[in-house]
Amino acid sequence: MPRPEESATAVRYEPAPLGAIQSELPNLRAEFYQLAVSSDRQAAGIALEKLLNRLFHLFGLDPREPFRLTGEQIDGTFILDHEIYLLEAKWEAKPVNEAALLTFRGKIEGKSVFTRGLFLSINGFTAEALTAITRGKQPTFVLADGADLSPVFEQAIRFDDLLRHKVRNLAETGEMLTRVNVSAKGLNC
Repeated sequence: MPRPEESATAVRYEPAPLGAIQSELPNLRAEFYQLAVSSDRQAAGIALEKLLNRLFHLFGLDPREPFRLTGEQIDGTFILDHEIYLLEAKWEAKPVNEAALLTFRGKIEGKSVFTRGLFLSINGFTAEALTAITRGKQPTFVLADGADLSPVFEQAIRFDDLLRHKVRNLAETGEMLTRVNVSAKGLNC
């Protein structure tokens, strides 16, 4: 029996139909590449959050908009396979350093034991950051960069499948940043 605060008619979040995904991804790709050449990096970062929200919606990941908690900003959340993930999205001129990753780890650790996360840095991560973030602590989030988004925008892999691959690899190997070997089958596989 559902608790009073639960709705018996809760909506299950589903991906858009394949045709809608195939028609919307070129629009998102064009916007993404326009943002890449924008001289206003702060505006590009804000626009990236909106673009990502649309991408998450497209693949049925039930995104939430950015929000503030006392002392912290959360760029958004999404649900993948019934698990809630915090999102951190950065589009800075240089690769992200370890301080940003450690701050995100703190946001995750300050929530429940089952909180997970995705840190997306369009221009990647420094080698020092990748080493430092896994030293002495169990990884609780996956990393992605702009190179991960390209095959999604090119319709070579579904965004939700890309995320599943990254999460599984983290669980099996402890590696937070992995590359997906994309087949030529595309979205209709």
